[in-house]
Amino acid sequence: MTATLWRALVVIHRYLGIAVGLLMMMWFASGIVMMYVGYPRPSEPERLRALAPIEWQACCRFADGLFGENQQFAGAQVESLLGAPVLRLRRPPLPDELIDLAQGTLRNVDVDDAKVIALDAAQRMIDPNGAPVAAETIEHDQWTFGLDGGGELYRFTFDDVDGSIIYIGSSGRMLLRTTASQRFWNWIGAIPHWLYLAALRADVRLWSRIVIWASILGTFLSVLGLCLGIAQFRCGKNRTLSPYRGLFYWHHLAGLVFGIVTLTFVFSGLVSMNPWGLLESRRGGESARITGPPPKWSEIRSSLMAMRPQAADMVSLSARPLAGDLYWLATDHDGTVSRLDATGGRAPMTEKDLAKAAARLAGANDIASQEYISQEDAYYFSHHDQIVLPAYRVILNDADHARYYLDPVSGALLQRADANGRWHRWLFAGLHRVDFTASMRERPTWDIIMLTLLVGGMGVVASGLYLAVRRVRADGARLLRFLGKARHRNVAARAR
Repeated sequence: MTATLWRALVVIHRYLGIAVGLLMMMWFASGIVMMYVGYPRPSEPERLRALAPIEWQACCRFADGLFGENQQFAGAQVESLLGAPVLRLRRPPLPDELIDLAQGTLRNVDVDDAKVIALDAAQRMIDPNGAPVAAETIEHDQWTFGLDGGGELYRFTFDDVDGSIIYIGSSGRMLLRTTASQRFWNWIGAIPHWLYLAALRADVRLWSRIVIWASILGTFLSVLGLCLGIAQFRCGKNRTLSPYRGLFYWHHLAGLVFGIVTLTFVFSGLVSMNPWGLLESRRGGESARITGPPPKWSEIRSSLMAMRPQAADMVSLSARPLAGDLYWLATDHDGTVSRLDATGGRAPMTEKDLAKAAARLAGANDIASQEYISQEDAYYFSHHDQIVLPAYRVILNDADHARYYLDPVSGALLQRADANGRWHRWLFAGLHRVDFTASMRERPTWDIIMLTLLVGGMGVVASGLYLAVRRVRADGARLLRFLGKARHRNVAARAR
């Protein structure tokens, strides 16, 4: 019985290794690429560099009856578009509304407008002599899933040295810029790693299920391989470490070490998908408690009509309400951000304002601590991305010991971490990215650790895949010989 069970487990490991081994090889190889080239994402600093200063002299006119006085908007932003100041208003899930503040009317952006916007952005960002060589109207493509704004997208391909593609939204906002190098490396990096093909990603539920079940199979294969390897491990005096020889020997011993690495990588990848909501955040609505109700159309309009900013190089003005009062964040061309009140006067955030925001977050719960932090901590860290520092950290004295990190300029909620969020942090970022401490994130330390583990795991999977294919071929040859002999015996029996 024991021998039968053992052989069954070996056969399962062998054939499942062929089925899942190729996928796991791809995960390891693409993970190495992703260490250095990330998936294209909107870059707010890059977008702001592409903007001209707002022409406040032409602002601000509003036609009657554009919206109801009490109509609320989730977001409002003033920028320059085609030489005129415009106001973008967000009402998800509806597409953004665009108001020409020089004329006071709603306006639409067509493909010709989008081409001028893209060309102006390109001249500021990439190459003054670059010209679009292709223009298309699309709903989405490989790089634009999840971009905000709704409506159609306009895609422009440029002939600059980077092979840039610029995407303009239906509200005239530059949403994304990709380069030929990014696109190439992502086809052998993030796309195979996440199974992120556009045709599959279009069905989010199907894509999620495929990734989850592929990760489950990879986890099972890793656990099974470790169990078999541990059972065959020999130690003690006058004993070889493994009963195997040749490549089987090295696959066995390396698998005992890097099989653990393989298991942690695959399992943490499964955790990243939050299967069946196991680590779902248990609370929500904190941002609304900080900001209060969304601003009404009457408040936005009155504020802009009263505003006369002094900064001549302001490129963006975004609404950032706090406790039901309307404030704005003004961004200059050099990236400097300042907070303004509803009339355009300077209104820097104070520690008292942040303490009040923390009290609204806490509600009936006590606050264990609240303070400015100027360095990353265990749950608020960049992992080679940009984060806001300093930040204002609030830790509640509730059952979850929930942590909140607030923007010290606007009071906006940057990040939260409840009990489930902290588990996710260690089981995903800790295991998958080897990101347990700040010192491990430092380069080149992190590169050395990750490359060693990824190459070692890939070697174990590759050797196992080779050995499994070789054994299956041998099994197939034996089966064919057996069938041939049986056929020969049948022919001989009929002849007699």
